[in-house]
Amino acid sequence: MINIITIKGPASYKEKAVLETQQNVNLIYGLNGAGKSTFSEFLRNYRDEKYNECSIEPKINEEEEEILVYNEHYVDEVFYESSKQKGIFSLSKENNAAKKIIDIAKERCQKISENILKEQKLFSITQQEWGKQYNGYVERVWGVQREYSGGDRVLDYCLTGYKRSKEVLFSYLSSLPKPLVKPDYTIDMLKNQVRLLEAAAATPIERLSEVISQVTEIENDSIFQDVITGNKDSYVAALINELQNSDWVKEGLSFQSKDVCPFCQRPYDDGGIIDELTAFFDRSYESAINKLRDLYAKYADFEKTLLPNAAFDNIEIICDIKREYQQAYSNYVGAIRENVKRIANKIKNPSSVMTLLPTDEILQKLNGVIHKANERIFLFNEKVRNKKIELDKIKSLFWKYIRYEYDQTILDYTIGYKDIENKRKQHNATIDRLREQLEEQKRIIAEQQMNVINIEESIQRINSLLQNIGIDNIIIRKVDDEEMYTIAREEESEITFKTLSEGERTIISVLYFIETCKGLIDKDSFYKKRIVVFDDPISSLSTQYLFAIGRIISDTFYPNIKKNYETGQLVVEPKIEQLFILTHSLYFLYEMTAMKKEHRDVFQKLFRIFKSSTGSQIEQMHYEHIQSDYHSYWMAIKDRTTPVLWANCMRNIIEYFFNFVEKRDLNNVFQQLTDPKYQAFKRFINRESHSLGQNIYDFKEFNYEVFLDAFKLVFYENGYQNHFDKMMKIG
Repeated sequence: MINIITIKGPASYKEKAVLETQQNVNLIYGLNGAGKSTFSEFLRNYRDEKYNECSIEPKINEEEEEILVYNEHYVDEVFYESSKQKGIFSLSKENNAAKKIIDIAKERCQKISENILKEQKLFSITQQEWGKQYNGYVERVWGVQREYSGGDRVLDYCLTGYKRSKEVLFSYLSSLPKPLVKPDYTIDMLKNQVRLLEAAAATPIERLSEVISQVTEIENDSIFQDVITGNKDSYVAALINELQNSDWVKEGLSFQSKDVCPFCQRPYDDGGIIDELTAFFDRSYESAINKLRDLYAKYADFEKTLLPNAAFDNIEIICDIKREYQQAYSNYVGAIRENVKRIANKIKNPSSVMTLLPTDEILQKLNGVIHKANERIFLFNEKVRNKKIELDKIKSLFWKYIRYEYDQTILDYTIGYKDIENKRKQHNATIDRLREQLEEQKRIIAEQQMNVINIEESIQRINSLLQNIGIDNIIIRKVDDEEMYTIAREEESEITFKTLSEGERTIISVLYFIETCKGLIDKDSFYKKRIVVFDDPISSLSTQYLFAIGRIISDTFYPNIKKNYETGQLVVEPKIEQLFILTHSLYFLYEMTAMKKEHRDVFQKLFRIFKSSTGSQIEQMHYEHIQSDYHSYWMAIKDRTTPVLWANCMRNIIEYFFNFVEKRDLNNVFQQLTDPKYQAFKRFINRESHSLGQNIYDFKEFNYEVFLDAFKLVFYENGYQNHFDKMMKIG
């Protein structure tokens, strides 16, 4: 059963129009041009790609159900394109045994189909539950996009191709293998690498210079181990050496004066003592001291060149080893400064034995840190030169990190997916088994149908109905040795469909279609659940025939209504899956409407197709809305959105009313319209009522207000003001 029909796109359906129903019988009213034909043609040919914006819910299960549509296209295909019609195979009542087997097989088919539907619904629920779980996993992973994509987020490029679809992102992440170990890097580290690459552009970073020692030879000079003293031949040498105060004596000489001894501060007894002391510090002594002073100067100058390298503050890729560098630098500079002090002390105390700190090893450690920094700079420069490759490497590292972080989510999904796939396999196996059972029952039906189907009964029924309707000069005949029908007049040869009157063509095509809905066109086919659609089956029929066709349709397709006396509720027993009847006639609509409200409520629903400024629309009708055709014409005039219908409606209203009330000719009614502005109105309704609204927009004198005034004037001038006001609901 169809629950929802949605139409958008074809013909006048500019916007989406929706029909919703749960009922077995659906009546749809609409004036000509409102969109009924498009509606029925969509149901007849719903697979056509031109209806790709239209839909039927639930979808038609073509293995078990079919839509049969009576409309102009059906009549053209079946009757106008061929002088013979395919035979309709109906079940004969003569072979009761075969009929019983068929009935049992049909019941089994029904039960199997119900089991298939039940299994599909159960699995559908399982799929829905899995869908919720899956959406949860997808939403969780979508957090990657929210966190790393957009704005100034440097890792945004890693998500290229995965930023617009949650499902695509999830599918990609779940396809990646889990890293064997936890990544030893962080997202922040990756961000920094990207920033550095982007900031550096194509400019390499200069290598750092290592420190070259200029004092190794000084540190190894043997002079620091020498005891530097004066001339041993001086008579004061023995005393100085004994006292080991040569450094004190040397320093004291710098304070000598002519009269007072710098050591004892007494007048000289013998002026020769100073000369002896001076002679003690001979040329070799001075030479040694001068060498020490020279070594000191060189060492001190080297110390001044040892400035800290600012690169460890300014270059981001090595800033993490800044402390290591600072410690190595501090150790080296400290050793150099200590040696400067020691050399100065040696100069001050030449006779002392001194050892300088060896700095080569300390320097080696300092240069080791600088070497480490240069290795990073080298690798970075290589990255700069191969920026795209490096960005791709960072991207790969990014996804490895994300895959590891979301491993639990992926694991939960994998387990759930395997479970649903196992259930899907079980479901498919069950469905396949049930369908095999269904095909077996269909085979049984097909075999037994060969014993009971015939085309004669359909011929008899159509001819009998023609007689009952009052058409006794036309019959349907079986073509000799063919499973085909032909139309003939009694006692005459076959005739063509085109030679029949319009009313006769309508009646015969409708009766044939009804038999088609009851039987089979192909004797090897299988009875399916049928959704039957009639589009204006009473077109061009007189009231007599209209009533007869209406009775035949209702007797054939309307459900049986029974009352459950235990519950007091009405029970609907459908004869077919569903019925849709479209008509432009309110009279026919009224005839097809169930009279009892309780019956209408359980099996019937009414709709209206109308055309507005936005195109054709569908709305529900109520029984109280059904009025005569006369009232519908007034409704169309009041609807300013359907100008294409006004000409016919105005003409019909004037004709119906004045012919009924005064038996006046149409032209006589217009005698009061002498104002020139109303002449267009007279031409308009006469012209357009015969062209069915075609080329309306080419009529350049059209003006709704003027035409409505003219229409109003016809009634006012003829004394029917109250009637006009009532119908227009004025005042």
